[in-house]
Amino acid sequence: MVTNSSFKHLAHDLNNIFTRILNSVELLRLKVNNLEEVTPIMDSIENGTFLASEMIDEMVNKDYDSSKSQRRININTIIKDLVNTFSVQLKEKVRFELNLNKSLRLIVGKYSDIYRVIMNLLINSTEAIDKNGCISISTNNSNVETEIEIVITDNGSGIEHALLPNIFNENISTKNQKNVSGLGLSIVKKNVENYHGKISVFSEVGKGTTFKIIFPALKIDKSEIKPNGKTILIAEDEPILCELLVELLQSSGYKTVSACNGAEVLSALQSKSLLDLLIIDRKMPEMDGLDCIKEIRKNNYNIPIILASGSPSENNNISPALNINKNISKPYDFEELLSGVRELIG
Repeated sequence: MVTNSSFKHLAHDLNNIFTRILNSVELLRLKVNNLEEVTPIMDSIENGTFLASEMIDEMVNKDYDSSKSQRRININTIIKDLVNTFSVQLKEKVRFELNLNKSLRLIVGKYSDIYRVIMNLLINSTEAIDKNGCISISTNNSNVETEIEIVITDNGSGIEHALLPNIFNENISTKNQKNVSGLGLSIVKKNVENYHGKISVFSEVGKGTTFKIIFPALKIDKSEIKPNGKTILIAEDEPILCELLVELLQSSGYKTVSACNGAEVLSALQSKSLLDLLIIDRKMPEMDGLDCIKEIRKNNYNIPIILASGSPSENNNISPALNINKNISKPYDFEELLSGVRELIG
């Protein structure tokens, strides 16, 4: 009989694989010469990986808490991935124009929630167009440093003025009229507001519709990052994933030491006095991550620690006495991990 414990073990293994995929994509970004040509493919791989991971966690974990699966998101990658999909499906009907800010600030959220917001708005825009239409999408950092802005405009049939005040109501749909279908607009508004964002709509019959979304942006320290040869120990029992992390961290200017279980971590701490940070996987053979951290704190090592877990639910009920500086759930992309490293040691 397949137990819930077996499913959780499977989810852990899959999230390890997903992390390998994401880190491999990040290495490719550093190594390929024709980056602009392959970026859409890489974005699609990343988006699909995050979405698959969230779906698995929701199915496996009865106590799934979506707030703990939130990650740093570049909305541009979601937009480009969806536009590539819609362009193939609707190439005879719709033309897309993108004006995406390359320096767009990140937001924090659940990947699938943000994906659904953009997807449902694009569905509404495409359904408002009879033929040979255009949808323009722009992203920008607002004048307020704590916000980003997304604007989606179509030149479709538009929405009657009388309908606009109720367009986001759950039971309102204009699908049988020649405006927009209303598909998912109540869900869109709910998802946007769940992340303390705002959505507004402007439309005129015969002249198209514009949706404008404002999300809170992640505040990033703009100071120059200088690793200065700091050394990071990576405790990870999966060799391929460990090698990927080593190469990525070294490419960012850090020195690295590797360990495949908790006992090797303790040995490294005794023999190497210049470790600046530990990245420890929770599940390892011989001595797992939490037992290892208990021994580290018991021996009065005050070194910063990032704990990598197979899913958000594994971070429940961890004792504050372990003084874990940061939790990160797999799959994580390298930029997410690197941001945590910089927060702790620069």
